[in-house]
Amino acid sequence: MRFTGATVSVVLSFAAAATAQLDVSGLLSSLSPPNPNDPRFTQFKRPGKNDVRSPCPGLNALANHGFIPRNGKGNTIPKLVKGLKAGMNMGADFTIAIGGLGLLSADSPDLLTSFDLNDLDQHNFPIEHDASLSRQDAFFGNDYSFYQPNWDTVLSYFHGQAETDLKSASAAKYARVNDSMTRNPEFTYGPREYILSYGETALYLQTMADPFSGNAKVEYVRSLFEQEKLPYALGWRPSTTPITLTTLGQMVLELSAISPEPIPEGLTVTADGYKNVLELLVGGSEVLGNLTQGLSTAVGL
Repeated sequence: MRFTGATVSVVLSFAAAATAQLDVSGLLSSLSPPNPNDPRFTQFKRPGKNDVRSPCPGLNALANHGFIPRNGKGNTIPKLVKGLKAGMNMGADFTIAIGGLGLLSADSPDLLTSFDLNDLDQHNFPIEHDASLSRQDAFFGNDYSFYQPNWDTVLSYFHGQAETDLKSASAAKYARVNDSMTRNPEFTYGPREYILSYGETALYLQTMADPFSGNAKVEYVRSLFEQEKLPYALGWRPSTTPITLTTLGQMVLELSAISPEPIPEGLTVTADGYKNVLELLVGGSEVLGNLTQGLSTAVGL
C-alpha cells in the first residue's frame, strides 16, 4: 500500500494516536552494543510455512535468528531498533528510516504502526529495485526470493579471493546493472535506484566486516545471501562500531567514485545522499517524524 499527499496526513493522525505512548528517550537509552554471546546468534531457523520474508537478505537473516519477529510479521519501529542493534549493530538512524518506509508499505489492520516483511515486496517501492545483487527483476516474476544466477555474477568479481574489497564490490554491482539493462525491457534505473543499489552493497560490506574497510570475508557474505544466516559459526561477530546512515553514505560515495558506472544525469553523489534518498522516499523528515512520534527527530533525521 502506498500513501501520498492528503492520504498520508489522514493516516498519520491514526498513527499518532496509536503510538502516542512511545517512550523515545527510554528506547534510545536502552540500546547497548551487541552481546557477542547472545544465544540468538546460534538459534538459526529457516522460515516456516506461514512465515513471511522480504527482498532484503539482512532483514530475513535477523528474522531467521529471532532478533526481529521470526514469523516476519508485526514489525514495529521499537522492535526493529532493538533487533537490528542487537543482531548487526545497526544505528537507530538507519533502522528508523528503513522502518518508516516499511510502515508506509504496510497493508495490515494496524495501519502505520507495524508492517510485515513481505509488505516490502513492492516493485520500485520502498526498497525493491531492478538490478538487485541477489534477486531477479520484477519483470521476470519472483523479485523477492534468492536467485543464484544473479548472485553468481556478483561472486565472480571477487575472483576466488577470501575477502571482498571496495573496487571489486563496486564492479560487481555495476555488472548487475548492465545485465538487467540488457535483458529487462522494462528496466527502471534512475538516481533513486543508483543510490539504493550502492547502499545495498555498502550494507553487506559493513554488516559482514566494519563500517570503513570494505574487507569482509567472502564466506560471511555468502552465508548472509545464500542462507540468510548470520555467519556466527564461521567466526563472524557484529561490528564493534555502529553502522549508521553516515557510515553507509560515506561508503556509497566511495563505491560510486571508483565505479566505471556513469552517474545518472542530474545526480550529485554526496555522503548525505543515501540518507536523503531514504527521507525523500518516506515523504520527508516531517512525515518521518510524525510516523515515529519524534523518534527520528531525536536521532537527527
